[in-house]
Amino acid sequence: MAKCNGCGGEVSEGRLCALCAAKMVAYHDGDYDDENDPAVKLYRETAAKMNSNSSSSGCALVVLALTSASAALAAAGIGIEHFIG
Repeated sequence: MAKCNGCGGEVSEGRLCALCAAKMVAYHDGDYDDENDPAVKLYRETAAKMNSNSSSSGCALVVLALTSASAALAAAGIGIEHFIG
């Protein structure tokens, strides 16, 4: 099993669990403000790297957009699951 880059928990695919991805999206939207959360720290580190490397910022923006979209879908799925179940 792979480990999440945010919290270190086990994930079956990728490098980010759905909870950390949802926290990153919520932090980006201003709905989550726990500065000590590992997912928020990872988000800030990634954003700082993207801002410091201006030559590849277009590519990094595409990667962030894809990550945010999948995180939003994962968060929506979790919300629907909690609503139904």
